[in-house]
Amino acid sequence: MNNEAVVASANTEDFAEMQRKRQFRKNKWLFSLGGIGRDMSYQLITAFLLTYIQFGVSLELAQFATLSVIIGVGSRIWDAINDPIMGAIIEGTNLKWGKFKPWIFIGAILSAVLMFLMFNVRVFTGWDFVIFITIIYLLWESTFTMNDIGYWAMLPSLSSKREERNNVTMLTVFFAGVGAFIGQGLVVLLTPGNVVKGYSLISGIVAISLIGCQTMTSFGVKETPRLEVPKEQKISLKHMMKTIKNNDQILWMTLSMLLFTIGNGLLTAFAYNLYYLEVGYDSKTIIFIVIFGACNVLVNLFFPKLAARFGRKKLQFVSLIAIIIGYIGVALIGWWAFFPFNIFTLSVFGALVFSGQTMFYMSSIINMTNCVEYNEYKQGERNEAVVSTLRPFMAKFGSAMQYGIVTFVLTVSGIFILSQNISLMESQKNFLSNIKTNEEQIAYLSAVGRYLDIYESVEDQNEANELVAQAIAEDTFMATYLLKPEYVESLGDCRIIRTTYVNGQAQKGSEINLGKWKDIDESQLLKNQDDTSYVYTMEIRGKNFNAANENFKDKSNIKMRIWLRATVTVVPIALIFLAWLIQRKKFIIDEEYYDMMLVEIDKRRAEALQSQENNNEI
Repeated sequence: MNNEAVVASANTEDFAEMQRKRQFRKNKWLFSLGGIGRDMSYQLITAFLLTYIQFGVSLELAQFATLSVIIGVGSRIWDAINDPIMGAIIEGTNLKWGKFKPWIFIGAILSAVLMFLMFNVRVFTGWDFVIFITIIYLLWESTFTMNDIGYWAMLPSLSSKREERNNVTMLTVFFAGVGAFIGQGLVVLLTPGNVVKGYSLISGIVAISLIGCQTMTSFGVKETPRLEVPKEQKISLKHMMKTIKNNDQILWMTLSMLLFTIGNGLLTAFAYNLYYLEVGYDSKTIIFIVIFGACNVLVNLFFPKLAARFGRKKLQFVSLIAIIIGYIGVALIGWWAFFPFNIFTLSVFGALVFSGQTMFYMSSIINMTNCVEYNEYKQGERNEAVVSTLRPFMAKFGSAMQYGIVTFVLTVSGIFILSQNISLMESQKNFLSNIKTNEEQIAYLSAVGRYLDIYESVEDQNEANELVAQAIAEDTFMATYLLKPEYVESLGDCRIIRTTYVNGQAQKGSEINLGKWKDIDESQLLKNQDDTSYVYTMEIRGKNFNAANENFKDKSNIKMRIWLRATVTVVPIALIFLAWLIQRKKFIIDEEYYDMMLVEIDKRRAEALQSQENNNEI
């Protein structure tokens, strides 16, 4: 080859590399930004579905436990079938639109619709509600799997260069954290005292965000064509299972990430029960969520430089220390007057927990992603979708374990039974708001007032419950409002607000607080006149009162506090320590090992190309 040919070839390679880098920069932003809507939706379901059911739906303990077991255990059986099949389907996809993007887009649309239905269809009650949520949840999980496996399988295909891989992974986890922060913030701001309508609104916002963000990724990212050794066989389920079985590093990482996911999510899963029980039923937890978001942002911004300087193993050790100190702090606050449990002390120690967990998670995600190159190094095939199948499976299995732990603790501690006071308040507030006529509102308010009078006049609680149950059963109008006698008394501490409307317009300053429901006289309930009408609403908390606190926090006991505190501190420390120990002892793909693999992989590809060229010449 003459000098001119060598120069031309070099110029061509430089231009191709410049084009590749330009496309990568575009891809990394459109891909990672797409994760905002994804994690808003994932956070809403995994972190708050049980919270919504606990505080917004009146269920018997058996119904709540059954639903949790079905979601936690039954859905995992479904995952064991669904996830690997989906991974094999994606791996075998060869459409003009791409290998990953069709499943990302279709999964986003379908899961968004199902998520919206989950929080907005309230025509079912009791066991019918359990059946409805079970069906909707399994369908949601199947459609989200399409999106989830497709999305995470695309990540390692964007680049094999270490710095670029670290950079795009950092951005992806960063924007996923932004999505989780937004989702949590919406719940904190919109649901306390307004659970039913709050979750209805939030699910609509999140569904639109999911579709919008994933549309950007699906139509904006250009899948990078990869030069690989030709495959002689299609991806079958048997071949897929063999691939996973022979990749010891992905198996160890899956076990480690499973333990981490369970421990990592317990503080979030119990955060609202913990805060409501220790501090009160309000929206001040937004400060805690802001701390979570700030820690996520800072750690993600500095992670690439820290990883380049110290290496992921050292960062994981530092993160483990921060996590342990943070959890110990959360365990100790609130037991002594000089060390109170409030939003500020919780946020200080929460900052250590969140910073450590984010750093550990970032390192682990990169480790898990690098198992794709390890698979190519050991088995001669990348199989991104097959290897990446284990990440969502691990995440959802970890979520299922969390559901089981949450249900167990809420049940044995008695917290769920006590929280049904709030659930009844929230559901009845929604019922009252949806009553269309003044006459029906007055009839409803008067009937509940009579039930409350029974509790005032009858000393024996069981006898009062029986009398109220009989009264409800004999009244066909009130039977539709799903009042549970054992919790009706809690409604007496709620306030009733009367607003005056003239010719259909609410009059400014006409809102009158009639006082506690149990103290209201029927003469205060005014009927509509010719051009004047009255609308009644119910308030659970407000200035100088909080009916939820009176019937939840103030009635809690030491057993409940100990169960919660141990579950959100001792258990996570143990699980995350085991996750760290597994990676420390069993995971071998550090920075040097990864670079060595890339050199060997490139050498094999060059040899394969040279062999192919020689065969073509012959």
